[in-house]
This record gives sequence, structure tokens and C-alpha cells, in this order.
Amino acid sequence: MMLTMALAALGFAHVQAGKLAVVRVFSTDEEVMLLNASSTLWSTVGPCTSKPSSMIDLILVYSKDLSSNSMASEVVMDLETTFSNNASSWVNCFAEIKNMSAMLNPEQDVYDSNGYTTNKHWVSGPNSVFKSIVDAMYTGPFKGMYDSFFLMEMDAVPIKAGWLDQFETEALEMPSQNMAVRGSQYLGDKWDLFKHMMPEYLVEHINGNAIYNLQHNWTQYLHNTFTASGSNNMMEEMAFDVAYAMITMGAMSGEAPFAAAWTEAGGTNTTYNPMSMLVGNYANTLLNTSYEFPSFIRHGSSKNLFENLPDADVTLVVAYFDMQGHLRETIPTNHPFKKIVGLTYFSQTSTTEEIPAPGGNVTLKMEQATKEPYYHLCEAASKVDTKWFALTDNYHIVKAPVSILMETMDKPVLPYVLKGSRYCGERPNCKASMEQAEDLFSIDLMYHHDKYEVLYKTADAIQFCAAWDVATQGKGWSNCSLSFGPTADDYIAWKISSPSFNVSNEFTPKDKTRYGWRAWTSLWNPAPVDDRQCSTTLYGIKEYLETLGNISKCAVDYVENSSGCIGDTTCMWRPMFESGVCMLNPKST
Repeated sequence: MMLTMALAALGFAHVQAGKLAVVRVFSTDEEVMLLNASSTLWSTVGPCTSKPSSMIDLILVYSKDLSSNSMASEVVMDLETTFSNNASSWVNCFAEIKNMSAMLNPEQDVYDSNGYTTNKHWVSGPNSVFKSIVDAMYTGPFKGMYDSFFLMEMDAVPIKAGWLDQFETEALEMPSQNMAVRGSQYLGDKWDLFKHMMPEYLVEHINGNAIYNLQHNWTQYLHNTFTASGSNNMMEEMAFDVAYAMITMGAMSGEAPFAAAWTEAGGTNTTYNPMSMLVGNYANTLLNTSYEFPSFIRHGSSKNLFENLPDADVTLVVAYFDMQGHLRETIPTNHPFKKIVGLTYFSQTSTTEEIPAPGGNVTLKMEQATKEPYYHLCEAASKVDTKWFALTDNYHIVKAPVSILMETMDKPVLPYVLKGSRYCGERPNCKASMEQAEDLFSIDLMYHHDKYEVLYKTADAIQFCAAWDVATQGKGWSNCSLSFGPTADDYIAWKISSPSFNVSNEFTPKDKTRYGWRAWTSLWNPAPVDDRQCSTTLYGIKEYLETLGNISKCAVDYVENSSGCIGDTTCMWRPMFESGVCMLNPKST
């Protein structure tokens, strides 16, 4: 009895059934439309299989004044009418439906994913709305009404029926297992190459779409600390979910003043808990629709889901500049290239080989190139018999597991970086590539495209190469009047300049600095430096060493090799897609 009372005092006594809430936040017109569509979605992906044992309310939270937006008000009223009339199957899963206005003004209702470098109030909107929600739970209109709530933003999409049942199960487990916050860390791979350089609290933070145990003292401490005013106002500096992680990890490492509160709240290694099957955080990771998500809810916009290009429609053409390389070792992995052509720039007898791979045999054809190495893109176009082809070289490996993402079977994803981005600013070859394309085809490019990340349509590439040959008459690569051979920027610039094409209808562009784009191949070693004596060095020793510093030994040595990765103390294995990826263990550095 005394133990039970002690646990209850700390706020984590076992709860058989509780009063729970699902909180849906919406702000923009697009989110209002998503809220409207959720009724139809929930009829298909049912929240519950039977009436929950707990009382679970649905709370709709508008970031501004709901009465000031007629479209938002109408959508909320329609949902409330559906609920009161029992007009859809999902309404039986909830006890009540409520709404709340966070009453933000336009200056406050801001979220800028580019961060504080461009906008001091970059996370003002989500932070202020979340504060309003938790204030309402602790001191406002919902005071004492709920044991836990699940924050479910508009890009948190149910993908398995029974997701509300899973919420109830996980929420009711939290008190007895001493959990204050339960959700998902980032499950995509956008951070993999530089994760070891990121703060631990950012890498391991639980995304805001999570379950919050309002009865746990640590939850209240997090809220009070995050929202406290003063010279170090966290609400102006970082997203609330990242701040919660920073406070918690500081407390766990003994940092004052957080450590004392952690001890008082009875914090343990389960209190801030990333073990959840309710929600999986993929954020802006680009994914294929065939991926089987293990969670009930996917945090990630449906706009980031794409189809797979059929294996029979694409060829990977590899430039073998010399005999080095490990690409051959990574062919028996999960990737879309069932046809690979190797063009060697050294003496080579033509050969054909069948290599077993998880998705079926890969045909590898090796032959000697007949053109100069810089002309690789155009020689590749003349060698393939598939509708599409991609490029790489012998300094790369297949970055399995990977797929080719298509919006439609005629519209591939086109990754890019902005012309004025820091990425381009720090790389002279980025600027030079765009300048060459602009000069050859008399257009202004706003975006840079990596030659090894663009999917080329074979018929178009053949036309492009003919146009490139004409545009470069009197110019040469060896004398530096051309910075490069045919590039992806040249290819896109040619398409833009031609009245026969409409690039916006041919590609789905995605900014690599904002979206988790997984390239098909990755470097195992930098290519040799450019030994031409040009007036401007585009790729010299400095660039070589910078590239070398960005290559992960773990990613190179253990492609789809979980046992080898786990056995290397400097690496860590993370299950992903068909298999998983090996990355540098941040805690080993």
C-alpha cells in the first residue's frame, strides 16, 4: 500500500482506464482542408475496432481565432455535426468532440523551417500553440480533465486501423512504466552523414507528435521550464520538442538546475521514451509507397510518398575511370538497377555477368568506352535500351536499400539545391556547373542538380547530347573553355530552353536541404583531383579533402550488413526500408 501511494505521489501509478484526448492542430488553409478530409480517411482507416474502455475526446485546436475564419469554422462545425448525428463509423470511438482557439496573432503564427538564421521567431507558431494546449490542460478550460493527450498534427496520418486503440494501450502503460513523454525519434536518413556532429539532444529528440502524460511531474516541469520567461527564453530559440529533449538529457547527465528536478520527479531511463508503435516520425523524408510502415500513424506528409520505378525500365551506367572500386560488392543488395552497364576508360574485354540480388538477378555488362571520360553522360545515353538511365562511377557504391521515386511513371523526383544556398556557395564546382549550363543554353538557372542524382529519359538525353555538341562547338574540356562535360545542369537547362519540353510537367522537384533524399549511390572515396591547369580550381586538394571528410566508413564497409555493423564499436545499425543502414555511432566519437 505504501509503495502504491509513493508511486502515485510521483505521478506514475498504474491506470486501468483513463480520460484521454487526441489533439489535432490546424492553422493554414491547406491544414483546414486536411482536417476536412480526415473524416473520410478515418472512415477507411478506422480509429478503433470497438468502443475504447477509456473516455477519449477529440479536441480540434485552431492556431488563431476560429470565429475569424469562416472556412475553418465550417469544417469544425461539419465534424461536430457528423459526431452529433453519429453519421460516420469513426465517431463511435470518441466520447466527445471539442474545439479551442489558440488566439495567436499573425506575427506569432509563424513557422519557418529555414530556422533562426532568417527569422528570429522561426518556431513561434507551433511553440505558442503547444503552450496554449498544455496551459489549457493544467490551468485552463481542460484542467484536471485528462490523464494524457496525443498531439496529432495534420501531417500525422493514420495508416493502420485501430490506431486509437494503440494510443489507449500506450497511454495507459505510461504511468506504471514511469513515462512522461512517449513518441518517435526521427526514423529517416537525412541526418546520417552528419549525425555525429549534431547535439545529442537534437539527434535523439522525440518528435512533438507524441503522447504526454499530464500526471507525471516531469511533464509539468518540462512545460514550466520551457515556457518560463527570462533572458534565455527557450520559446524564441528552439522547437518545443527539441527543448524538451535538451532539458531531459541535461537532467540525465546531471546538469543544473535540471538534475534536481529530475530526481524529485523520479526520472529514469524510461521517462522520456522513444519506444512507440503508435507513431513513426519520418518528417520530410521522401518515401516509396511500397514501404511497410511498422507504426499505426506516419508523421510525414502524403506529398512525400512516391511510386517505385519498375526495375525493367532503368539502367545504371557506371564510368570506370580506373580499376579501383567497391561497387561490384554492393550489387547483391536492395536497389532498382537490374541492368548495369560499366564503361571502362582502360582496356576491357566485353563481358556479361548475372549477379544474384534480393529483388532478382542483376545483369552487369562491361565494355570499353569509346569516348572521353568527360562525355560519360552522352555515351551512356547511346548504350542503354531502357526508357530511363542513371549515372555513377567507380568511386561510388550502391547505397542500398534504395529505390527510384516517381510521382507518376513519367515524372521522377528531381533533387536540387538552391543557387544561392550555402551548399553552392561553399563549392566552386556548383557555381561553375550552373554558369556553364546558362552559357550554353542562354537561360538563368535557379537550381543546381547533381549529375548522379538525376534520372535521365533516354530518348531526351540523346536529343540533348546532339544539342550539347552544337552548343559547345569551338569549346573544349581539355583547354578549360568548358568546365565540365555534359552535366545534369546542362540537361535541365536544355529542357528549359526548348519549346518542346515543360520541365514542371516532367519532374517533381525537391530541395535536398529540406527533404530527406536518399541518393542511389554514395562515395567510398573521392575522385582524383582535376589536374587541368585552369585559371580557377574547381576540384583540387581542398575539395578532395573536404569530400573525404564527409565519407562514412560505416556506410561504406557495411552496406546491408547488420552483423558486421553491430560488431564494429564505431558504428550503429538502424533498420530501414527493406533492410537497414550502418552509420557512425555518435557516442563513439
